Amino acid sequence: MAVGDVLRLFVIVAGAYMFLKAILSLAKRKMTEPFCLAWAVLSALMILSGILLNPSQLDGYISTRGLILIIMIVSGILWGLWFISTQVSILKRRNQELAMQISLVNNDCEKILRELEKLKREK
Repeated sequence: MAVGDVLRLFVIVAGAYMFLKAILSLAKRKMTEPFCLAWAVLSALMILSGILLNPSQLDGYISTRGLILIIMIVSGILWGLWFISTQVSILKRRNQELAMQISLVNNDCEKILRELEKLKREK
């Protein structure tokens, strides 16, 4: 198998894996919709580029060991970006939940203050 074919296969499989992972992350609510959409678009572009592009002369430029190194580096970068996206999504969700809780606490505080003012007037 030629180096170009291995690269194409890696890009297609990585794109399909990322697409499935993005859909599952959206279903499990691990990641927010904008991040999942961005990852789905990126994975679709990877799949299309793996199918449509044919690096036929890559054997002359990159050895098999070099290709393995490149695949490992790209996989690490993708994993790091995925991790950052997941963590930012989790923080966004927590921030939204905290904002809702603060709103409820403020509402309760206003009710208590109104009742206190009402009790002060009655005395």
